[in-house]
Amino acid sequence: MRGARSLIALLVIAAGLGAYIYFVESKRDVTDPALKREKVFTVEAGKIEEVTVRAAMGDVTTLKKSGEKWQVVSPVTTAADEAAVSSLVSTLETLEMNKSLGDQTKPKDFGLDPPRYSVSFKTAGDSAEHKLIVGTKTPAGSDVYAQVAGQPELFLMSGYLDNNLDRSTFDLRDKAVLTFARDDVDAITLQPAGAPAISIAKKDVDWYMSAPVSARLDPMTIDTLLSRAGTTQAKSIVAGDAAPPTAEELKKYGLDKPQLIVTVGAGSNRASLAIGGKKDDGTLYARDLSKPLVYTIEATALTDLDKKPEDLRIRDVFDFKPFNVLSFDITQGGITYSFSKSKPAGGDANAADVWKQTKPDAKDANQTAMTDLLNTVSSLRAESFASRPLASDEDVVVVARFGDETKPTEEHVTLRKSGSTAQAIKAGAADAAVIPVADFDKTVAQLKALTGAK
Repeated sequence: MRGARSLIALLVIAAGLGAYIYFVESKRDVTDPALKREKVFTVEAGKIEEVTVRAAMGDVTTLKKSGEKWQVVSPVTTAADEAAVSSLVSTLETLEMNKSLGDQTKPKDFGLDPPRYSVSFKTAGDSAEHKLIVGTKTPAGSDVYAQVAGQPELFLMSGYLDNNLDRSTFDLRDKAVLTFARDDVDAITLQPAGAPAISIAKKDVDWYMSAPVSARLDPMTIDTLLSRAGTTQAKSIVAGDAAPPTAEELKKYGLDKPQLIVTVGAGSNRASLAIGGKKDDGTLYARDLSKPLVYTIEATALTDLDKKPEDLRIRDVFDFKPFNVLSFDITQGGITYSFSKSKPAGGDANAADVWKQTKPDAKDANQTAMTDLLNTVSSLRAESFASRPLASDEDVVVVARFGDETKPTEEHVTLRKSGSTAQAIKAGAADAAVIPVADFDKTVAQLKALTGAK
């Protein structure tokens, strides 16, 4: 009985609380000024055009806005990190007092004389400087004490905002190691230490390597390469801010003989990233060869950018797909079998095309066997590349025509097997793609199944 009475009492209390919330809190005017936090600054969004941060670590950084871009103007002149500055300015524009503590005559007691850090700013058309000074954290640690310079009122602001406001010069400067207009890039050179340079150029929409071998390249791989080159960020700056690095410094950083130089070209413009030796913390020294600065970057940048020729090449032997191939010739044992697609008898324009053999004799083809062969051949991929083709042995020659019926694209590839090695050799190529022997054997077996050849 006692438990039942306790439960009833709790239900009564809960009901009373619910009624209070409904009848009192739900009817409270949320626009009541007493419920709103007061903004620290009355700043029109986007009007801040100059900021100076005196960071807790001692850096004093001044930034100015030029058009839509920010620039660091002191202690160095360089482009700003737009994301970091946008976060800083946005915080100033929206900064609120969590709680006012009234006027205080002893700012030193709250770490405000001198302040732990401060941020001052000017707005367009206003010569007056507005300044936020920030002191120590509250005992609970979630808030910090702050004031507006020239005003006695002490207030609390959220402590996590330190991450947006207390920024060093390095935090606020642009940390991109290499800058280029990615959409305009039409040439790339990779110069690894101790290996031949790789020369890459864009022709229409495709990428080609001209040295050390000639080959068409995988567009996704090139896109990833350019993305990595353009997004590599400096972890720190070790030299070059005050004066260009000396020959001794370049040697110290391994930049006299870089491990890799990546050059990106857009028309007559060139941007080159040199990657040198390793720092004690595992990062690598690097520099844009057009600038004096020496940075450190993540070691993974070298892994991502130091590519061998075979890493960049298209590994698919054929471009055609079973759905877009128009005709197909395959020669094995001195006999050429030719196949083409056509509408089935009956004149139904909506009917699916069917494959017919036209050589060495004309007959209907087994559609399933034809599909199996086309799937196998179109899926052939290189495991690696050989500098020259095997000597002639067991050959299967494939000619596929695909694409536009009025102007089809033609691919001519010789599949060659010698011993335990199989290759795919494109017409006119000086080298060869090494393919799995099992795929070569599967192609021959499916051709025999399709044609009845011995």
